Amino acid sequence: MHSVFYTTTRLFLKRAWGGALLAVSVLVLSPLLYRIVYASQSSGRVLANDDLFGVHIMYLVLSSIFFLAVCYYSIQGTHKICMGLPVRSRPIATWMMLATVCLAVILQLVTNGAYRLLFFDSHWLSDYWPLFGPLLFLVTLILVSHAIYWGLYAISFTRALCWAGTVVGLFWWFVARYYPDGFQKSAVSWKQVTLTEFLTLLTVSLGAWYLGTREFANVRSGVAVPSPYWQKMQGWWESVMTGTASASSQRPVSISASLSRLHWRDACQRTVLGSGIACGAAVWVVNLIMMREFGSTLRQWSDGFLTIVGVFGILGGMLSAFQIGEGVCVSGRAEMKTFLATAPLSDREFCRALFRNLVKSVLAIFLLIELGLVMTIVTLLLLKGPSLLDWELVRVSGILLKYACYYLVAFWIIAANVISLFWTGRTWFIYSVIAVMLGLFAFFVGVGSYLERTSIHRLGAPGYSNFMLFLIFFFLLSTLLILGGMIFAYLVACRKKLIRFSTCLLVCILWSTSIALACYFFVSLPGSDLPHEYAREVVDLCIQLFFFAVCSLSLAPIATVPLALHWNRHR
Repeated sequence: MHSVFYTTTRLFLKRAWGGALLAVSVLVLSPLLYRIVYASQSSGRVLANDDLFGVHIMYLVLSSIFFLAVCYYSIQGTHKICMGLPVRSRPIATWMMLATVCLAVILQLVTNGAYRLLFFDSHWLSDYWPLFGPLLFLVTLILVSHAIYWGLYAISFTRALCWAGTVVGLFWWFVARYYPDGFQKSAVSWKQVTLTEFLTLLTVSLGAWYLGTREFANVRSGVAVPSPYWQKMQGWWESVMTGTASASSQRPVSISASLSRLHWRDACQRTVLGSGIACGAAVWVVNLIMMREFGSTLRQWSDGFLTIVGVFGILGGMLSAFQIGEGVCVSGRAEMKTFLATAPLSDREFCRALFRNLVKSVLAIFLLIELGLVMTIVTLLLLKGPSLLDWELVRVSGILLKYACYYLVAFWIIAANVISLFWTGRTWFIYSVIAVMLGLFAFFVGVGSYLERTSIHRLGAPGYSNFMLFLIFFFLLSTLLILGGMIFAYLVACRKKLIRFSTCLLVCILWSTSIALACYFFVSLPGSDLPHEYAREVVDLCIQLFFFAVCSLSLAPIATVPLALHWNRHR
């Protein structure tokens, strides 16, 4: 029995290490980059204790999402193997719970240890960064997730209602720890876990463990089935999701349109509805919960709402891109799905059909996320009444609309380029691109942090420090690499006749016009007489050029998507 669990643990760790490294790297390197960029522009401490409280809350949200996703991905490859082990069900279920709990705890400890070394002083745990209470809650949440996951095999409307109430009550209890004097008072850190709180979490954890082991045993024995009413509802939902409900009203369509519809039903529709509705609902709920912390005026609320929309927009864009990107290949990315690879279409028509679905998916998910913001504004109007109906609401609405356009461009850049990467179907290429990006990011953060701390002597022209020279070199090199890669992609796609020459010409005109307008309105050449200020203006100019290059990635999928699909289809 021990050898069986040892082998299964090795498989679990083999699947976990990549995602764990990525999650910890993002959580550690992102604030380190923030400190490099902003700490060099100000003296003293970058964040006060009041600011650190908000940072801590945001860290809890992001780390919980990342680590739960890593645990879920890791356990997916082992639970099917565990079904056939010659061991009783309770030890197997207990092992899966302990494996995910230990992984999440280790990742939390490693991340918080890195924060202690890089950012915090020796009083971090007692003053502004509590660890024990949130860690206990995360353990309880994982055990409850196991119980709910195995209970999904025998789901009913009653069980779904009970689980929803349990999850809502659990999070309400956790949020209440930060409001010991009531929700009317200001939030404070959960610095000390009382005996009552510890026993409460222990009781819920033991109950979740017992329920999870029992549900796993029922699943393993084959007696766990959904209720009849749930099966009827599920059949109706599947008909809506796959489009079979409207099959009677179909009209003769072209092969390209038929392929586009089939791919939409197979790989896009479920992801669009699932990710879009989940992220939109999360934006709505989190905005209403955090509204008191954002401030008391409409402008302060809008700033907080935009932050939440940005966070869940990035998460939704990444998650949906992973799912849609995996939708063109069979499991394991061994080959493209047969109905796609053997479609009687030329490569150009084939790529155009799938590219339409990509655009439709990205726009639909983004609109569903923005719908969460709209529902927040509507709920706010219902709660506050006519007092908000003034010119300030009009100004705030204009700001929200402007940032919605910015977010749409950013969402498209993230989702479309990630999808084009996964549509290559080459695991080694995907991992290589991710590794290169993480390596460059780590190089920038590491070398930049070292030079920012140790650069004392001046090199080159007066006013240029080692740190500034490094920033100029890095941002200019990154700009050239991005633009050079885009030009190369368009040349190859045009040479292979995946896109028309007129398309390349139109993109070139659009890009040149956009860059010219951006430089005219936003870029100012260095002109200071002071050497140090002149050097800083040069750095700012390089950062602006890099930002324009990143924005240019919005045009990259026009060439990279056909190249990726062509490469995947003809391997």
